[in-house]
Parts: sequence; structure tokens; C-alpha cells
Amino acid sequence: MRPHTLPRLALGLGLSALAAPAPAEERVAPAATASHPMDALTADEIRAAMAVLRGAGKVDAATRIVSLSLDEEPKEAVRAWRPGQPFGRRARGVLLAGGRLQEARIDLAAGSLLAWRVVENRQASLTVEEMIGAGDLPRKDPRWRAAMARRGITDDAKIVCLPLAVGPGTDPALAGRRLLNVPCVDTTGAANNLWGKPIEGLMATVDIGAGEVVSVTDLGPVPPPPETPSHAYAESGRYRPVPKPVAIAAPEGRNVTVAGGQVRWDNWSFHVRLEPRLGTVLSLVRFDDHGTPRDVAYQLSASEMYVPYMDPAPTWSFRAYMDIGEYGFGTLATQLRPGEDCPASATYLDLVIAGSRGEPLGQKGVVCLFERPTGDPVWRHDELWNETVETRPNTELVVRMAPVVGNYDYLVDYVFDRAGSIDVRLGAYGIDAAKGVAASSLSDPSAPQDTATGTLVAPRLLAVNHDHYMAFRLDMDVDGPQNRLVADRFAVRRLPEGGPRRSLWGVASEAQETEGPVTLPLGAAQFRIESAGRRNRLGYPTSYQIMPGHTATSLLARDEPIQKRASFTDYTLWASAYDPDERYASGDYPNQNTEVEGLPAFVAARRPIRDRDLVLWYTMGFRHVPRSEDWPAMPGLWHGFRLRPFNFFDRNPALDVPPASAAQAVR
Repeated sequence: MRPHTLPRLALGLGLSALAAPAPAEERVAPAATASHPMDALTADEIRAAMAVLRGAGKVDAATRIVSLSLDEEPKEAVRAWRPGQPFGRRARGVLLAGGRLQEARIDLAAGSLLAWRVVENRQASLTVEEMIGAGDLPRKDPRWRAAMARRGITDDAKIVCLPLAVGPGTDPALAGRRLLNVPCVDTTGAANNLWGKPIEGLMATVDIGAGEVVSVTDLGPVPPPPETPSHAYAESGRYRPVPKPVAIAAPEGRNVTVAGGQVRWDNWSFHVRLEPRLGTVLSLVRFDDHGTPRDVAYQLSASEMYVPYMDPAPTWSFRAYMDIGEYGFGTLATQLRPGEDCPASATYLDLVIAGSRGEPLGQKGVVCLFERPTGDPVWRHDELWNETVETRPNTELVVRMAPVVGNYDYLVDYVFDRAGSIDVRLGAYGIDAAKGVAASSLSDPSAPQDTATGTLVAPRLLAVNHDHYMAFRLDMDVDGPQNRLVADRFAVRRLPEGGPRRSLWGVASEAQETEGPVTLPLGAAQFRIESAGRRNRLGYPTSYQIMPGHTATSLLARDEPIQKRASFTDYTLWASAYDPDERYASGDYPNQNTEVEGLPAFVAARRPIRDRDLVLWYTMGFRHVPRSEDWPAMPGLWHGFRLRPFNFFDRNPALDVPPASAAQAVR
């Protein structure tokens, strides 16, 4: 479940507080005025957008703002822009008015409404205000109170109800209603873990538009878990001995510079902004090749996170969350703590987004940027024959954010190294989603049935099996926007008999002509994004290789209702023709949607992509079978993939990295 962290953002920090630097960190507050075409909306621009909407008669006291975000300028204009030149600024708004979903596009410079439309038969993502209100609705319903009384609970002071997205709406009688499912937990005695005593088998379905309980599902009481979980180490009452400090520090100053949203480190440069839905968005990613900035990617961002649970009970079967499309990674972004979530020497970026009434709200330190020594060489060679040694230390730049989606804490990292590679990494932390069961151990008679869908992590508490699928949108511009997706197949060749060898493998390269999923097994080839117009000094087309990491795809039936809107998980890698309006792998509005939208719809036209502007979509999939060690707080579990230069350079781009001895000599 998702939204208990949201009230922190709903309260806001006050925009004046964003500029107050903490002593142990460098803080970059949101700019008062945009200085780059890809900057996020400023507080003044959010206010200006609301003034346009009010002036056009599109908002009133009952209107709720779901999001206000940057409506990017055309790609060719952004690529051609240079500092000091003017640029346009537009905003896109998603609103709820009179129970209807509406979209607006606003010209901020002209102060005018460019477009307005009502979106039929779709539900917008959820707002903070709606989720806070939904948690209070069950308490007013006599059916819910009676069900609580059957469980011996007559005082609900310690009961916390946590609203959940309902998944695809399949009941025609509820079509058009804005719904949430609301289970509850008992926090009696809980110090810092809300999730250890679920009130199992009881759930209210509420209509947040009408402010009423639609139904109450009661599967019967389940005895509550006997333990009160805590994140603190309580068994012995003390921690391990405090270790001697091991720190990532920059005692002589940082090597990374951040000016507004523009970042420079080593030979890398890029722009970073924060979006309410997507979270971190990196744009105009370039590598300085001996004084010549070269394009690597136009934009890198998350696109969707799909988390389906594997329990058929009516109070669990709907749990198949679209954490980005239903809630928003930027909205859920949490403050990163210096020295704990990021090194104390990191640079921190603050966030400003629009609240549900259109007011600017701030959150401190939701993105950190820091460099770290890897402890590994970026390259080395120790030559036996002439007794020479050459080795160079590697460092990395990390761009990190931490959206907290209810019980799950995610870390989303983009990691740049000195040899031109980019690692995209997802860390899963937090607490397993758990349900109450009868069994206290595997020796209990009910254990086989109780553990059919998960793992006992505490007496009478089962962590349910589930998947994670994180889709990333990779708008690669390798030496410019005209690219092709190439598969280098590994082909085995038989050799004539009589020689010492019987077979060899070779590489046969083939470009994908039209958009669609990559159906070739990822282990049977390597995949590259190749420039259509530039070659290195040896004649090879310059390219970047996508090196797969975790590649699990969905095992669920294709006609499964919860799976249809997550059809992007059918394949790990997709390619589509560039379209600025195609940003979300599950479509614009996955909340309660039963249709197949997003990636499968984007590529249905089979547009040509060879030597064109194309976009790659990589779904990082992994299955989570919980374990005892995941409770009551889960150690981090990391997954990822890599973008690696492949004939992009004429030679090793890290040859000019100075040896460690050179740095010591300077000191």
C-alpha cells in the first residue's frame, strides 16, 4: 500500500525554506525563473498557469489539480537552443472538475490557454487529498463498524486505514466512479512499523468522488499476529559495536557542478529535473570527447512501475499497482538524509510541484548527486615481460531519488562512469506487504494452505509473493537523433573436418526495420543503438550497447484483467518511433483502466524506425519470493542494466584518466 508518506508533502515546507542550506550539504533550490528549456515549472509558473485557467473559467473552488508539469518544447528546438537564447515555456495540466477528467495546455509566455479537452472513460492518478479523505470514510459506515466489532475492536483510535488503487475496474455497475479499496491495520503498540498487524479479511471500497462507502468485504476474522514489529534491534536491547567511520568524502571540494538543472562532471553533462509523475528526468546527456560534446541520449526517465501480488483472496487479488501512473514517483519522492541515504558531501536538489488547489508545494532534498570511488580500476595492465604496471582508479557520479510507495522504499539511480557507461539501477527497500494468516510456523496444520502464496515472516504473518516491473523510457540520440536498433546475433559456424576445431561462433548484425517488441531472446544477441550518420576512425558506425540486467517478463495469463494494462511487461525491450506524447508505458491514464494502452498501442502502426528518431523501452523485471530476512525491514535488493559505448569512441575514452599518484603529487 501506498500513500502514508504523502501528508508530508501535502503539508509543504514553505518555498522560503527551500533556500535554507544545511551545513553539511550543498543545496540547489528551485530557480525563481527558468533558465533552460527543460527546467521544471517554477513556483511562479505554477501560479501563472493557475491564473490562465481561472481567467478562462476552467477552475473553481471545487476543481482539483492532479498535476501541473512542463510541456516540453519541440525536440529540434531544444537541441538547437544555446545559453542566452530565448525559449518558450508551456505547461500541461491534468484536472478533476465536476467528476470529470480534463486536460489543459497553457502557453506561459503568452498567458493563454492553448488547448482544453475532457477525457472520457478514464481516471486520473490519485491526489494526496483524495487518499487522506478515503482513509476516514470506512469509519462512518455501520457495516465496517460491525465487522470490526466481530473482531473485538470497538475503539478505532489506533486503527489506520490505508487506501489502495483498485486496479482495472471490471464491474459495469461501478463504471465511471472514482474508487479506492481501503484495508486497515492495527497500530496498537507499533513504534515505527504500520504493517505488522493487518486487520485481515476486511476491506471497504469507497467512491472518493461521492465521498461514500460502496461496499464492505468481510471474509471473516483472522487472529492478529502476536508480535509488535519494530525496525529497531530489540532482541538483545543493543546494537553491534559502533564501527570506525568509513566515508565517501570530498575534503578538497566537489568535482560536480550544478547550475540550476545543468550538471557537469568529468566529461559528462546533462540536465536534470523532477516531474510529479516520473520523478527524475535526465535530458541532453552528452560526453565531451576531447573538446567536442557528443550526444548520447536526449532523455532518460522511468516510465511505469507495475507490482502485481499473487494472492487470489478478494481482499488481495486486485493488488496490481501502477506506482507511477496511479500515484506518481515525483509526488512520492522523499527527503534524502545526508550521511545515510547519500554521502554528506552530496549536492541536493529540491522539488516544487502543484498541490491539489494549484498552490506551489515544496519538498527538500529529493534528489542527490554525489561522486564515489568504486574501489576498482577503470582500466589496468600489469606487464610481466617488461615489469611495467599501469592502473587508473575509477569514480562514479550517482544521481539518486527515493520515492516511497507505501510499504516499499525505492532508490532510483543513474550512475555515470569515466569510461562512458551509464548504469540504470533500482534498489528495493522498505517492508514486505503482509497478510494475517492462522499459522504461526510451518508445523501448524494450516501452514500448507496459508503459505501457498508467500512466506511466513513472523507468527501469523505472511509476506505475499509478487513481481516488480520497472519500465524505463530511453530516448537515445547516439551522435544525433537519426539512429537504428541493431541486433548482433551470435551464429555458430561448423568448420570442415580434419582441423583442430569443429565450430566457431561469429556475429551477424541486423537492424530492426519497424517498431515493436524485441522478440529475439536477449541472450542470443547483443543490442546496440547505432548512429545512422557517424562512424569512428576505423569505419564502424558509432553506437551504444544496452547490456541487459534483470529481464523477467510477466508469467500471468494474457487475458488476465490486471495484466492487460501492463502489457508492456510481455517483453523486456521495445522500440518505437519518437513521439513526444508517448511517454508512459501503461498509457496516460492506467488508473482503473481495463484497456490495452501504452506501449502495445504505440507500436501498433509498425512505423519505420531504421535511420530514424527512435525510443527504446527497457522493462527491468524481477520476482520477489519473500524470506525471513525481509522482516521487519528489508535489506536493499538491487537490479539494473547498462548503457555502454560500443565503437562510439576511437579508443578507450578513459586513457586520459590520471593515475592516483598524480593526485597525490598535487597535494
